[in-house]
Amino acid sequence: MLKQWKEWREVAIATFSVAGTVLLLQTIGVFQLLELVAFDQFFRWRPLEATDRRIIVVGIDEIDLQRFNWPISDEVLAQAIQRISQQQPRAIGLDIYRDLAVEPGTEDLEQVLRSTPNLIGIRKVVGSGPNTATPAHSVLADLQQVAANDLPIDIDGKIRRSFLYLDDEAGDTVFSLGFKMAQIYLAADGTEPEMLEDEIRIQLGKATFAPLQANDGGYVRTNDAGYQTLLNYRGPGKRFETFSLSDIIDRRVELGKMRDRIVLIGSTAESLKDTFLTPYSNLLGSPDQMAGVEVHANIVSQITSAALEGRLLMRTWPQWGEQTWVLFWSALGAIISWKWRSSRKLAQKSLGVKALQVSLASTLLLGTAYLAFLNGWWIPLVPPLIALTGAAIASTGYILWDNLRLSYRQIEEYARTLEIKVEQRTQELQDKNQQLEQTLEQLKAAQTQIIAQEKLASLGALTAGVAHEISNPLNFVNNFAELSVDLTEEISEVISEQTAHLEGEVTEDLQALLGDLKEGLGEISQHGTRAASIVRNMLKHAGAESSNRFPTDINDLLDEAIQLAYQSLHVNHPEFEADIKTHYDPALEPLNVVPQDINRAFLNLVSNACDAMADKATNGNANFAPTLSVETKDLGDRVRISIRDNGKGIPQEDLDKIFNPFFTTKPAGEGTGLGLSLTHDILVGQHQGSIDVDTIFGEYVEFIIHLPKQTVR
Repeated sequence: MLKQWKEWREVAIATFSVAGTVLLLQTIGVFQLLELVAFDQFFRWRPLEATDRRIIVVGIDEIDLQRFNWPISDEVLAQAIQRISQQQPRAIGLDIYRDLAVEPGTEDLEQVLRSTPNLIGIRKVVGSGPNTATPAHSVLADLQQVAANDLPIDIDGKIRRSFLYLDDEAGDTVFSLGFKMAQIYLAADGTEPEMLEDEIRIQLGKATFAPLQANDGGYVRTNDAGYQTLLNYRGPGKRFETFSLSDIIDRRVELGKMRDRIVLIGSTAESLKDTFLTPYSNLLGSPDQMAGVEVHANIVSQITSAALEGRLLMRTWPQWGEQTWVLFWSALGAIISWKWRSSRKLAQKSLGVKALQVSLASTLLLGTAYLAFLNGWWIPLVPPLIALTGAAIASTGYILWDNLRLSYRQIEEYARTLEIKVEQRTQELQDKNQQLEQTLEQLKAAQTQIIAQEKLASLGALTAGVAHEISNPLNFVNNFAELSVDLTEEISEVISEQTAHLEGEVTEDLQALLGDLKEGLGEISQHGTRAASIVRNMLKHAGAESSNRFPTDINDLLDEAIQLAYQSLHVNHPEFEADIKTHYDPALEPLNVVPQDINRAFLNLVSNACDAMADKATNGNANFAPTLSVETKDLGDRVRISIRDNGKGIPQEDLDKIFNPFFTTKPAGEGTGLGLSLTHDILVGQHQGSIDVDTIFGEYVEFIIHLPKQTVR
């Protein structure tokens, strides 16, 4: 009994220690972004909901901008509102700022605004920096037909929340556009919002709204000003029936199409940049964004569908519920590990079995969180997952340490009873076991390295084969071109000798034809020479990992590359001068590398820098002072190398392609496009380092290289 109590005490210690640490990290905000990412992923996994037929979006697209210009004139806007109003919708939302008149048609617009009681304009209530508060149209403000179009933006720039209402600088309550539109629509059915007895929750039809608090869900100390709720999107963009402004002006909308519906007018053109990131925006690559008017349409849809049909609202657990949830999964992780030991407290199962159990528990946690999300609950995922794995690891570590301690005790007992030879044999077996484990680890590392080398070798063999196949016909073309040039010279001399026997025009025509032929052969020779250069670089590219490694002074290699590149540039640009600044770390020890390959990589980078500065000096202003800065620094486990020039820089659209084979930013006929590709293979593929590029086009480019001191061989 005492033994069982002791074991459960150890489980409790592991559970509360890990859970307390995780909750502390959660309070600090360590997991906030991960929780938001998981929340977004659940949205993307969830099946798309049906289109809300109650809402119509009138979007001002790119074609409308070409036709009507921007900002849309008061005349066009008045005409559009009038024609929409003729369709007898229940509510019209104008998601366009109109605090200033845009002639012509200002008087017409004011008249239309006064005669459209179900039209709601917008104002920006909260303003900071360049996004200052923006007032509504004066006519709508006088008629109190104004709502706020503010949207709370999360720390990663996404919209996951919405306002029901918020307070302006004067302390007055301003309803949001979505809530105002839904209120007008529902009022026609006799549904009005009602504040419940706790004066916190709002009852609207079948829905009960509760304000989002600063630490609800995955949020940590978020700004919860106003009355905010989580936004339950119906899906990504274009989930509502949409017409263009031209459709309205040209009367291409079927009569009665908008009757008893909610119409939102706003911009959908990407060039106007009234778009936002949503949970459906994947931040990898170019994220899809949703037009602001569509975000407001989702808010209106959420409120009306929840009030009329009981559509789920996104809810969160109270703080004590989330903490209990983390504590539960921490306890489960500790129990899984403690079940891993036998009654004699020795390991009973393999680590693989325990890892499988933890994986199954993690899958169960993920499935539970996703099912809860489908039912309108946002419950923590990342903190309990960390607590589960952390408790399992901590418990396993303690068990292994305890087993090791018990093993030492048993060995001491055996040592007192067994002969010296048995003790020595036991020690030998332990040593052999450790050696076998080390050998196994080395074999695994070697196996991984061999697989990678075989892949690179296959690619190198293919490249070398292609280069060799091209080389022979290319040499024939170059040699034949040179021979043909000599033949044209001989033909020209023969014609010159026979001038007396030929007519003047014939002689001139022959000389002109020979000149054209000679010029064409020169072009063949020039491009053949460049092709030969590409073939040689392909052969170098194929043989990038063929040399042995030696302890090498990186500072000396850089100095040598700078001198070679600078002297080579002076051959074609003798007038070019540059200020070369070197900051070498004197404490940098020799690095175990392939010196000739590293030197080739450095030479490529420095040569590119010199070429960029020379080109800028030739085509730039007279005050340009070329500067090349090279720096090394010992970072402990790795070496940092920086090569920076103030040349042309690299365009942002080319950054993802500069290390691709045969890609070059140099003019046609210059460069092979293999220099940076070869450099990347040497530094990253061969030496397991990294290359980062920092550049501003037209100002500078800096290549930052990190080379590890220890590599897997």
